[in-house]
Amino acid sequence: MKIEKLEEYPHLVPEIAQMLQEEWSDLTRWSCAGEINERLALRNLGLNKEFTLLTLADNGCVSGTVSVMLYELDDIQERQYWLGEVFTSPTYRGQGIATALVNAGIEQCRQFGITHLYLYTPDQQALYRKLGWQEIEQRKVSGEWVSVMQFILSS
Repeated sequence: MKIEKLEEYPHLVPEIAQMLQEEWSDLTRWSCAGEINERLALRNLGLNKEFTLLTLADNGCVSGTVSVMLYELDDIQERQYWLGEVFTSPTYRGQGIATALVNAGIEQCRQFGITHLYLYTPDQQALYRKLGWQEIEQRKVSGEWVSVMQFILSS
């Protein structure tokens, strides 16, 4: 499996935006593919250590994504960098793509000198715990109870 930076494949931004919108359209932040498209395009200009990684299937279609973004939940200033948009296309689930992408995202953060990474999830706590994440709080996000988790990066 080869993991790539989205900034090297800008023509795939609309495809990824559509995939994310279809997966999470019931959540406000992902209800409009056009807005997701804009966020992905801006994020992948290489500013502020934000990025999106992807995997491509043999047919050239996107099989998975992960992003690191600033202040996905912005109410606690110290929680700066967030892992999100962890997505595997249904056709490719169960092949370790999400795990590989999360690990690659962590490694990229390490190279950027990021020391703490956060995420929130309503139902994937077990996966993240296996990857070394720790649950630090439960809260409501967009009307849904989620676990906020933290990963402390070491050099």
